[in-house]
Amino acid sequence: MGSLDLLSVLGLIPYPLVIVTAGDPDKPSERGGMVAAWLTRVSWDPPLLAVSISQKRFTYQLIKKYKGFAIHPVTSGMEEKVVDVFGSLSGRNADKFALLGVKPLRAKRIVAPILPNAPLTIECEYINEVQTGDHQLIIARVVDAYGSTTFKPLVYRRDVFAESPV
Repeated sequence: MGSLDLLSVLGLIPYPLVIVTAGDPDKPSERGGMVAAWLTRVSWDPPLLAVSISQKRFTYQLIKKYKGFAIHPVTSGMEEKVVDVFGSLSGRNADKFALLGVKPLRAKRIVAPILPNAPLTIECEYINEVQTGDHQLIIARVVDAYGSTTFKPLVYRRDVFAESPV
C-alpha cells in the first residue's frame, strides 16, 4: 500500500468552523476577526480551548495586545459572509464589521467585539501559546459563554461546508 499525500489526508478531517474576534469593539482600526477551523477543547478543569492562528494575522496581534478573544460558531446561512469577509480580508485594511453592516457588542468579561447575531458566544482569556510550525497554538481559559445551545454548527472538510447533525 502506497503512502498518501499528507496534506490531502489532513483535509479529510472535519473541523469546526468559527469566527474568532478580538480587539476593542469601539475602535474600528483596533478590532478584527477571522475564520478559524483549527479549534479544540484542551481541558475540562479549568475549561480551556486552543486555537491555531498564524502570527501574520491581524487577529493574532489583537489577541496578544488585548489578552482575549471571542469564539462564534458559524451556522448555515453565515458561510458566504464568513468566506467573503472574515475569511478573505485583512482587518489591517478593512473594518470587517462595518462591511457586514454589523455594530459589534462589547464582551462581558474580556475586551473583544461580539457578533450580535451569533448563535453562541464563548469569551476566552489568553493564557499561553506554543509555536507549532507556521502557526501559534493559543491556549485560552473560557471565562463566559452565552446564547443558544440548540443551533447546528457548520463543519468544514475538503473545501465543503456541512451542517453538523447534532
